[in-house]
This record gives sequence, structure tokens and C-alpha cells, in this order.
Amino acid sequence: MGLFLKGIRLPRKVATLDLVEAPLPTRVILPLRQYIGEPARPVVSVGDRVKVGQLIGAAEQGASLPLHATIAGEVVGIEEHLDHRGTTVPSVVINSDGTDSWVDDTGEEMGSLAPPEILERIRGAGVVLKGMLPIPLASDLLPPDQPTTHLALTGEKVVRRIDTLLITALDLEPALLVNRYLAQTGTDELTAGLSALRAVTGAGRTVFVVDKGSPLSPQLTEMAAAQEETTTIISLDGRRFPIGLPVPLIKAALGREVPLPYGHPRDVGAALYDVDTVISAARGIRGIPQVDTLITVGGGAMATGGVVRLRIGTPLGALIESLGGFRGDPVKITTGGPMTGMAQWELTVPITKDIPAVFAFTGDEIELVGAYRECINCGLCVKVCPVNLVPGVLSLYCARDRFEVAERQGLFACIECGCCDYVCPSRRPLVHLFRHAKHELMEGRR
Repeated sequence: MGLFLKGIRLPRKVATLDLVEAPLPTRVILPLRQYIGEPARPVVSVGDRVKVGQLIGAAEQGASLPLHATIAGEVVGIEEHLDHRGTTVPSVVINSDGTDSWVDDTGEEMGSLAPPEILERIRGAGVVLKGMLPIPLASDLLPPDQPTTHLALTGEKVVRRIDTLLITALDLEPALLVNRYLAQTGTDELTAGLSALRAVTGAGRTVFVVDKGSPLSPQLTEMAAAQEETTTIISLDGRRFPIGLPVPLIKAALGREVPLPYGHPRDVGAALYDVDTVISAARGIRGIPQVDTLITVGGGAMATGGVVRLRIGTPLGALIESLGGFRGDPVKITTGGPMTGMAQWELTVPITKDIPAVFAFTGDEIELVGAYRECINCGLCVKVCPVNLVPGVLSLYCARDRFEVAERQGLFACIECGCCDYVCPSRRPLVHLFRHAKHELMEGRR
């Protein structure tokens, strides 16, 4: 294990880990791109009748994923629609017929599959990694004979085989619940998914990272005991934010430094996935497309909170209404957690595969930034930054549109955890400035 001293310690409110099943939506909006990559091509037309799990978007490029209907009903539109990141994306709109009938070719037996077949099934199911940078799971997985490469400072390529499969039951933030819930309940799909990921990555050992404040399912502890030579369970403090994000997590669990700004866990011999992803992979290998998702719903303005299972494409407003609506006036609604989530202004935005949570906050829970002061050079942001940047200085360059200078000062090494925002006495919107600068730089290079 490594030593993770930076970051902040966040409170964890007592929340139920009981599963809430959201009712079937009457309409879904399914963006043809719900990840970083190219959108799928629609293979249905307005007026077509579809069933749950039916292919409605075909992946024609390696950077795209197929899309499946999440409810049974009629296609009533193929149109541009805003996603939760504020981007206009071509989307398929389906009205439910109330039957929830599935296509007949889902739920195959996994059997004994070679790594290329496992990858193809995961890709065919449209499985996406949730998180700060959502990408297709199949794109993140590589066969053991094709490790990634990283360009070292000397100009030489450093090749590292994956030796450790790191499975985390920590969520991105302490306020999120899904992985902790899954680690406590246990499922046979976790075992099946682990076997598949071991085969694909070629990892010789498995390390489970769990929250030391949460109990584990008997299945997980028995699995580790039965495979004592190759499987280890490590307990970390889940309240120590941002320990749930990839770079700090690998540092804390394995003592390895992921090279920034463009490094990947594979560059240090690790394949990192959360429990939710492992289970989704197992379902995809069985031929079950990703049509539903588990998210955390919270915030003082919500009438109902906890772990919620719902169909992908459910509009944000429809989800809130199905859970009893608001019990107070929300001052801010986010998709994602309090620290890393994105604020939403439109309740028509659909829940997509990459959204880990929905929060509706009251004025007593958060402090809106409004007008903010200039940086006072207090150094608190430097003290908490988990990747050793100087956020105050970076924010000054970004605020003055000196994006190239900010890049030279390490802008793209920022993991957007929000620790600097949290401690800033001037209430400067640091992460907002960083995200804006990154967007402008990337747009200028297209």
C-alpha cells in the first residue's frame, strides 16, 4: 500500500442502502453517444415498434458503441437533444407501450470464451465505464499480449504488462452509494465478471479495495479466502476524498504513481474497475445489453433517496417525480456527486449510462458561489491538491484566457476532484475555470 496524505476528509451522512426500483418511464430519450467517442448510427425510424434490448443504434467505428432500446414501445423521434454535459447529441425518443416486452435473444450462457470473444460481447452490450471520463469498457480492456504504451521523458516507449486487477468497492465520492451497496449484497455475476476480466487482462493477482466503514458480503470474503494466494482485500478510508478517483486510489492501494497528464492505470501494470462495472461486464457477456443503471439519489430537496435502479434514458424530471418529487425547494441539481457532479438547468436531460448519481440540494446544504474574490495566495489549494498542482495560479491563467500557459503549468494533470474549490476562502470556481480552459484547448485542436 502507498501513502495518501493530501485531499480532504468529507462527512458521510447516514443513508439507506436499500434498493429502490424506479417505475417504468413513459418516455425515454436515448442519446446515440453516452461516452467519449463517436455516436452510433440509428437503425430505426420514426414509427417503428421496438422491444427492450433491441438494437436501435449500430456501432460502425471502433470509438462507438451499439445502443439498445430500454423500453418497449414506438419510436417517436430521432432528434438533437441536450445531454447532462450540455452537449447537443442526436437521440432516439421512444414512447412506452406499457408491456416491457424483451427481445428473445438475451440471457445466453457465458460458457468458456476466449478474450477476443469476451471483448466483443462486452462491446456488443454497450457497456460504458462510469466516472469522470466515460469510455467504452471494451476500449479500456486490452488482451494480455497488447499492453498499452506510455512515452517516457527520455522519448522511449515504456511497456508494462498488467499484473494486478484492482477492483474497488469505493465510490467516486463518500456521498455515493452504489459500489458500497453492491459490495454488501453480493451476486453471482460478480464472480463471473471477475473471471472474465482476469482472462482479458492477464492479471496474476486481484486486489479488492473496500471501505473500512462498510460491511462486506459473505461472498466477497469467502472468495478472497478461497483464493488467498492471488486475491487480497484492502480497507481504505472512503471518507478521505478523492481516494475513490483512479490516480489517488492506485497510489493508496498499490503505491504506484500513474504518470500525468496523459497516463493510464495500465502504465503502472494495473487494470482498475469498480464493482458496478464488473457486474455490468458479466451481464454483457451473457448477451444482456445495458438497458438499466444503478445510481445514487440524494440531497435534502429529494423526497426519496438511496440506491435507485432505473431505465437508461429516463428524463431527469420524470425520475424525480417517480420518487415523490421535491420535499423542499432545490437551489442546485447535479448529475454526479456534490464534489464532481455537473449542475443541471433542464429537467428534460436524460439519465445516461455515464451518470453515477442525481442530487437535489437545498440552500442549507450548499453555498452558491455568486460573486467571488481574487486569489489571496493562502496556499490552501496547494495543501490539498492530490496531484501536487498549484490550483490558485492555474486559475489566474485560465480566468485571463491564457490557456496555453496554464497547460504548460500542468492544467491537464488536474483530475477535477474539486478539493481546491472546497477549501478556497475566496470561493473561486477553480474547477469550472479548469474545465473551461481544457475545453477551449481541445476545441482549438480539432
